Amino acid sequence: MNTPNADGAISLKESMLEVEGWTPEIYQRNFNDFLDSQPYLVGTLMDADEGMEEGAHSWMLKAVLVLKWSFQKMGWRATMLSEEKWIGIIESRMEVYEEHQEDNGLDIQSLIKISSSPNTLSELYLYVAENNAMSNEAAGNILFLLDCAIEAMEMAVLQDKTESDA
Repeated sequence: MNTPNADGAISLKESMLEVEGWTPEIYQRNFNDFLDSQPYLVGTLMDADEGMEEGAHSWMLKAVLVLKWSFQKMGWRATMLSEEKWIGIIESRMEVYEEHQEDNGLDIQSLIKISSSPNTLSELYLYVAENNAMSNEAAGNILFLLDCAIEAMEMAVLQDKTESDA
């Protein structure tokens, strides 16, 4: 019997393979749909390329699309996250990261452990890291952005469930 965590990991790995198999046209259509449905989240991620190689930035965007695709395949709907909620997530995670780094430096593994979804963050981070050479700073930035995106997508799903239950 699979646990929910194992089901999620299986779904994420399956989604990675599916997204890898998309034609450029299908990828672009799905990416544009994602941008339309989560403009603050995707817009920020698109603009957050400073200090990153173009390839690593593209893979980070692809990793977040994989997450969205996984949620969609599981039948989880997400409503648009407001700009205020998105900024709140970024500020909250930034506080956690800064506080953690004061004591531990840029320790990727320990940062993953303090995530609200460490298994998901680990899978998506490895998806990007295994396909790109990155400086420590770029790796830290990508980890942070993925962590924020995961929290945002989870909040958007929970927000949808709350609104539809009301």
